[in-house]
Amino acid sequence: MTETWPWTYDGTALAWLHDRLGRPAPGPGHVVSELVPSGYAAYVRIFHLLEATDGSGRSRTWRACAEEAGVPFRPELSHHWWRKANPAPERPLWTAGAGALDSGSRRALAHVLAEVSGEQPVHFAYDLAAVLWGEDEPLVRTGSLTELENVREAVRELVGDDGPEFWWPQDRAWVVTTDYDLLSTYVGCSARTARLLLDEPGLETLPVASGTRVDWYTVPPRHP
Repeated sequence: MTETWPWTYDGTALAWLHDRLGRPAPGPGHVVSELVPSGYAAYVRIFHLLEATDGSGRSRTWRACAEEAGVPFRPELSHHWWRKANPAPERPLWTAGAGALDSGSRRALAHVLAEVSGEQPVHFAYDLAAVLWGEDEPLVRTGSLTELENVREAVRELVGDDGPEFWWPQDRAWVVTTDYDLLSTYVGCSARTARLLLDEPGLETLPVASGTRVDWYTVPPRHP
C-alpha cells in the first residue's frame, strides 16, 4: 500500500507504476487503487489458498468457508468475517499465506497471463520487501513468465520467500500485485484478461473495482 520509502522511484522501472497508485477519494481503510495502478478496464482479486493448520495437508476455498459461516462471498470478503460469525478456537483451523500466492495459484496465473502476453519480457519487482531486508533500492528482475520461480529462488536470500510484489509485461497490459501483509493478490488488466482469470479453475477469483476495500477490517453486510 502507499507508503514513503527511503528512496525515490524517479528513473526506475517502478516509477510509472507508483505514479498511478493512490486513493481517488477520502474514506476508511485501504482500497485496490492503492495496490494496482489506475487506468485498467478490469480488476480481479485472487484469493490465496486456505490450508489447514493441523498438519493434515488439507486445503479449502474461501467460498466454502464463507458459505459454512453464513457470510456472503463478496469482493471485500475478509477472513475475519467467518471468525466473527462463528468464534473459532484459539488457533484457527484454516489460514492463508500473506505476501505470496501459493505455488499452484502462481502456476495457474502465469499460464493465463502467458496466453495474453506470449513471450515478451516481464518485470518482477520487490519494493517493501527490499526495504525490510535492508536493500539500498528496489529489486527488479526481468525475464519471461516461465522464469517466475527462477526469479523467486534467485532473490530468496535477499528478500525472503514473499512476492514478487509487482509483476508486469513490457507492454504493461496487466499488473499483478501481492502486498506483503495481505491474503489475496490483485490484478489490473483488460476485460478479456479478467474473464480468462475468472474462468481459470486453478484460481479462486472475484471481480473487484478500484475502490473495493482490501484491508482486513471490513464489516460483512447484513443479511435481509
